[in-house]
Amino acid sequence: MVFGDALEKMKAGAKMTRRGWPFTDAVYVEYTRESLQPYLVVQAPRREAIPYTATDIDIFSSDWEVVL
Repeated sequence: MVFGDALEKMKAGAKMTRRGWPFTDAVYVEYTRESLQPYLVVQAPRREAIPYTATDIDIFSSDWEVVL
């Protein structure tokens, strides 16, 4: 799936990953407490989530998939 479709799924609550990544990180949407502004985070297993900025490679990739 392309990034635009993955982003829509993340906005709906899904966690996404890329098949091309050599690790099992998941990207998803969180919201600020004050104004409920959405932002993307990435989280590795057993790690705290950190802010995520998509690279041009991630944006143009078509191997995004839902984390089950």
